[in-house]
Amino acid sequence: MTSATTVTEVRTDFLSIPLDRPLVTAAFPIPAIDTALVRVRTRGGHEGVAWSFAFGRGRVAALVRFIEDLGETLAGHDALATEAHWRRMSDACGFIGRRGVAALAMSALDTACWDIAGQAAGLPVHRLLGGYRNRIETYASQGLWLDRTVDELAAEARDLVDQGFTAVKMRAGLPDQFEDVLRVQAVREAIGPDVKLMVDANQAWDLKRTLTVARLLEEHDVFWLEEPIPHGRVDDYTAAAARLPMPLCTGESNYFKDELLTLARGRAADYVMPDLMRMGGVTEWMKAAHICEGFGLPVTPHLFMEHSAHLACAAPNAVWQEYQPWWQPIMEEPVRVVDGHIELSDEPGFGIRLSTSAVDEYRI
Repeated sequence: MTSATTVTEVRTDFLSIPLDRPLVTAAFPIPAIDTALVRVRTRGGHEGVAWSFAFGRGRVAALVRFIEDLGETLAGHDALATEAHWRRMSDACGFIGRRGVAALAMSALDTACWDIAGQAAGLPVHRLLGGYRNRIETYASQGLWLDRTVDELAAEARDLVDQGFTAVKMRAGLPDQFEDVLRVQAVREAIGPDVKLMVDANQAWDLKRTLTVARLLEEHDVFWLEEPIPHGRVDDYTAAAARLPMPLCTGESNYFKDELLTLARGRAADYVMPDLMRMGGVTEWMKAAHICEGFGLPVTPHLFMEHSAHLACAAPNAVWQEYQPWWQPIMEEPVRVVDGHIELSDEPGFGIRLSTSAVDEYRI
């Protein structure tokens, strides 16, 4: 039986969205935002929009091909059957493994189906998922990279505060730990005592260095220290969480709800950061958030504010949505930020309207 929400087409485009200048983290440089854009279309004219990305065109080319292949499992089925789709896609990936590129492909397809579900219901996704609120506090994550000089960091931090952000995130993880501390001090002095400051080390340290640097950072009122240790070392995160003088945030590099359950059980973080791509989409992200809720842990979405802000507004234990405007150039209208909060509209679905001209310009 067919209906208006029966999937008839999955279209995938390879985009390379340019940056004003390359970004530098302790993990790798980011020359451009290479993206697999997905549009799932239905018999009734609905179009669900989502994307996944990777750093490196060869990797994104592989992701695009994987999405195209996995998208065939949706064809002819009702887009609203998100649990059935998720299970079907997961089973299809069983032989090669469900994590890595498989999870990224599943995420784009699952998220696009949730966009269709909202459109079909005439509701924004955050209301479809529970409607806990329609705004979420955000922090500026688009600057303060490792390649900036101390003077550039200070100027950039002041500019972010002038734009209305009440919290900012900077990167750490340089070879010289004392240089990291000086840079944090410079940003704190630039933003003043009332703006929250997150510090992300991008897995650059071991447990011993994490504890050492954290003690040096304590006087600069760091709101949370993010992903200082390689993400798979859960025991080290548990030890760090018990001993750090500031809250610990991790989870963006972990896959699916079972890995976040391990973090929660081990009390390996004060803030858990589920990533929409690595969760495999909205379906699994919400389950992971509720697992953390059961352990009394707050979640804070990683990236993808165009979609993830809806999930944060549906989850009672969600705090802070990362503001990262990498995909804003392909939007007809930007994400709305008012008084340091992302405010969601009542437009059905995720309310994303793509700029056709921008998609054409950035298509590879």
